[in-house]
Amino acid sequence: MAGCQTAFSNIVMSVVVFLTLEFITPLFKFTPNAILAAIIISAVLGLIDYEAAILIWKIDKFDFVACIGAFFGVVFASVEIGLLIAVSPYRKT
Repeated sequence: MAGCQTAFSNIVMSVVVFLTLEFITPLFKFTPNAILAAIIISAVLGLIDYEAAILIWKIDKFDFVACIGAFFGVVFASVEIGLLIAVSPYRKT
């Protein structure tokens, strides 16, 4: 998402994430949970691809239902439940 062109950017990114986790995370100890939740939600909203969901809706309604089911499964339950919801319609019996 940063627009990097080479694989070296992954190394730089991992070092920055490590340093951030090592030195800045202790500062969040006194931050209220509601504020931390708001930070996480605002970061996650940028990861949702609305155009892809609209394209899936236009191409195949059944895939869209699986996509939305997986989304809500992850949001309200867990990643495992979301994956189970997404994959279960495609299970061959």
